[in-house]
Amino acid sequence: MPEQSSSVAVQVRKYGIAGIAVHLAGFALGTVSIALVLSGAVGIESGLAVLTPFADLLYGLGLVMVVAVAARAGVPMKYLIIVGAVIGVGLFYKSAPYEFHIASGIGFGLPHNGHVVMGTILITVSVAALAILALVYNRSRRHGEMG
Repeated sequence: MPEQSSSVAVQVRKYGIAGIAVHLAGFALGTVSIALVLSGAVGIESGLAVLTPFADLLYGLGLVMVVAVAARAGVPMKYLIIVGAVIGVGLFYKSAPYEFHIASGIGFGLPHNGHVVMGTILITVSVAALAILALVYNRSRRHGEMG
């Protein structure tokens, strides 16, 4: 049984780091491509901007990987729910039309670009916090069984 636990610990660490790397790669690619379009450096249908859907795919895939790893590492449900709620709010700001933000009463007087950035940051910080929790719980569980 300890051999299986050690194998799970290695998988949690490996896939947790891979998940955060995939998520951050999507974050970087999406941020750069959107910034280039908004600054007028490239057109919406040329250059790096055409990679935005791929960036969103990486962003979401990394998120799912980190959530799965955190559940496998034994992160308590209360933390998963809190992170899920923050990610949900982030998705609202990142993805919903600007009119929804204003109509909801929580638009904070920001332009739409501000909402997208705020949502992206909320999601990324939540995913990073969840990855750290997964690694901490994985390590404490591993040391608890060995000691």
